[in-house]
Amino acid sequence: MPIAPLPQTRPSLSFKSADSGILVASRSAMLIALYYAVGLWGYVFTPDPYGIPLVWPATGVGLAFTYLYGYRMLPALGIATGLILWQFTEDAMPLVEATGVVLATMAGVGLGAWALRRFGFSPGFERLRDVLLLLVVGALAASGLAATAGAWAMAVSIEELGFSDTWWLCWVADLIGFLLVTPALIAWLAAGRRHLDSGLPMIVLLAASLIGVSALVYSGVLETGLAMPLSYAVFPLVMLAALRCPIQITTSLILIVGAIALSGTGWGLGPFADAGLEQSLLSLNAQLALLVLTGLLLAALRNERESAEARGRQHLDDLARAGRLSTLGELSASLAHELNQPLCAVTSYASASRRLLDRERLDDLRDALTQLDSNAHRAAETIRQVRATAMSETPRQVAMAPRDLITPVLELLDPELKRRRVRIDVDVARSLPHIRVAPVQIEQVLVNLLRNAMEAVETRLDGTIRVAARNLGTALEITVTDNGPGIPEERLATLFDPFATWKSGGIGLGLPISRSLVEAHGGQLTATNLDDGGARFRFTLPLEVPDARSQTPAGLSGRR
Repeated sequence: MPIAPLPQTRPSLSFKSADSGILVASRSAMLIALYYAVGLWGYVFTPDPYGIPLVWPATGVGLAFTYLYGYRMLPALGIATGLILWQFTEDAMPLVEATGVVLATMAGVGLGAWALRRFGFSPGFERLRDVLLLLVVGALAASGLAATAGAWAMAVSIEELGFSDTWWLCWVADLIGFLLVTPALIAWLAAGRRHLDSGLPMIVLLAASLIGVSALVYSGVLETGLAMPLSYAVFPLVMLAALRCPIQITTSLILIVGAIALSGTGWGLGPFADAGLEQSLLSLNAQLALLVLTGLLLAALRNERESAEARGRQHLDDLARAGRLSTLGELSASLAHELNQPLCAVTSYASASRRLLDRERLDDLRDALTQLDSNAHRAAETIRQVRATAMSETPRQVAMAPRDLITPVLELLDPELKRRRVRIDVDVARSLPHIRVAPVQIEQVLVNLLRNAMEAVETRLDGTIRVAARNLGTALEITVTDNGPGIPEERLATLFDPFATWKSGGIGLGLPISRSLVEAHGGQLTATNLDDGGARFRFTLPLEVPDARSQTPAGLSGRR
């Protein structure tokens, strides 16, 4: 049914509005102060008497605030632009032209912020398209409109100035200031101190190196022939920062290098100062533009690579989870298969115990209860090991003699062998070296192979199974051979595939599980047909200590 909205009291709404108003006012004050500060810095680089700066970062400040905090920042931008024009161009620019510059700046910044939002710009520069989008928006919208309005106002107010030449100087000044300031401002205002907890030594070292190199180049101490090539030493440092540091640090380091280079050149110092202020700053602007693009593009490429790796890891996790869900069904079938034999034995021995108790045959009852207890423990151990396998735990292995491994299996299956009237020949040497195995797992392999052999020979009057073991030098070989009809030739290739069975009532998991258990011990399980009929299953297990001598089967031998 529909749920009524929670009531809202007027005090909470008024507090929210008050908080929002205070936040907008504080951000607006921050915008005006920062815009005015970088405007003052930009007017340091004014080589001609008409007040045209060659670096103008103020437009980039307005775009960063408007993109992040919305169009409510535009009035503050208009106020900041008006203050700059009133202080520096009051005598040269009439009120109408100054108003046109303010409105055009607000329109360019508003259009740029809209374009960044509309086309999905990410302030973390996570893709190459973010860098290209910021460059296009800055060049065409924000810087383009502001430069057009400024050039028009200057050309109208001052007869000596032509529009095209003035527009070019204004556009270059806006664009370079935009490239230096806007990425750093957006990165810091959007991300703050996030992702800055690690890599502090690297950040400090890079900052010290870049500041040291830049200060040396633009201090006027070095000759131009040495200072000019040294000015390019900042490129590998910025590239390293882009590949190793967060985007806030990369953009801040670029801004610091640009500020040192522009300030030094504006004061007539450094390798770009010899050609005159206007020509020097234009040459330096070209170098700084390349530096900004290098850092931003490398940072974006790194972010794209990391995002692709994260998506790849997530894809692998999804595949692994899907694999676990798919395996759950197989695990359930495997568990049922593995528990079937010990639980059937428990049922048989429980019934036998009841009959023996009725007949007061206590000695036989004790043996039956012992077997019942053994099979109950076997079932519990099977569940534990299946669970350990599902949790990727390594089962505990022990060293034991092969005859100690085979004998309990034969005792377990002895009632079934007698019921089916199957003869079993055992040929195991007493002197065989020890093997290190998880006993329940290898015993389960033997149970599976022996049960398959019993089913193969149960229609024969002379059904016989032979179990043999021998030392191969580096491994122990155990074979289970029967004189049944053998394995159909067309089934040999898929014999160990899960759920591949041709027997009535079988689920096709016994042999795949057996092969997996043997391979987990470092051995191999194979099957072949005999020339005179019957099948032979052979599996190997590495010896605890390799023995170069081959042992002759002798010791535990006989018939059952």
